[in-house]
Amino acid sequence: MNRVLQLALAVTVASVVRVATTAAQSARIGIGGGLLAPLSHYKDADKMGWLAGANVEFAIPLSPVGVRVDGLFGQTTHKDIGGSPVDGKTRLIGGLASVVWNIAVAAPIVKPYALAGGGFYNVKITNPNGLLAVSASESKFAYGVGAGVKVGVGPARFFAEGRYVSIRSNPHRTLIPLTVGVTVGSK
Repeated sequence: MNRVLQLALAVTVASVVRVATTAAQSARIGIGGGLLAPLSHYKDADKMGWLAGANVEFAIPLSPVGVRVDGLFGQTTHKDIGGSPVDGKTRLIGGLASVVWNIAVAAPIVKPYALAGGGFYNVKITNPNGLLAVSASESKFAYGVGAGVKVGVGPARFFAEGRYVSIRSNPHRTLIPLTVGVTVGSK
């Protein structure tokens, strides 16, 4: 019986090592940029802006599901009020940890996916004008859902995605980051 337990332990350890090695080899690193489209109350105060982002995605072996961690830095400028210009901006820095579901399709070069996750964002609003001078910052929970497509073969793939992100600040900031970029890695 002792030999059977030793053999079972050896097989388990070998399997865990193999899965960990495979998972580490399947990491993809990406960078991208794009547009930041404010929604709801955020849209009433700010114009469309820009974003830059980076991500790391880990595939789960023999599964269409993976895990992705991504960070975003973005900025929007305030809208004019009654024809009068309003200086200042809203700066967003944050990240989400997401579950990625890779959707199987017949075309090997095109890989659509859907993702959902949660994380934290810091929202900093500045308005340097006289009596209304404001500089406020708060970090809050955020969640996001979205979809995208990866195109390419080999170590480099291009991607385009859109998400709905809600930052639970006061008032809530909802936005759609539209991102294009490239990922490198294996798998």
